[in-house]
Amino acid sequence: MKYIMYSRKLKRDVEFSLHGHYVYVDLNDLEGTLGNQICDGGYLMGSTVRTTEQWFVTTCKRWWKLYLRRIIWN
Repeated sequence: MKYIMYSRKLKRDVEFSLHGHYVYVDLNDLEGTLGNQICDGGYLMGSTVRTTEQWFVTTCKRWWKLYLRRIIWN
């Protein structure tokens, strides 16, 4: 399962993919499991985020919001 959103900050599409119950994000033009696995709090390292197909898009949007907040304020 995939979810693609356009990032104004990166000026390109960002692709999220669901493999099993784990979510990966393409931040460096590496799609699928070659991308980064998303973690709690908008991080790319730490406790991994797990989700279901039903909550996949919501999980991606929430993580992206935290990720942007973290990189803008740090």
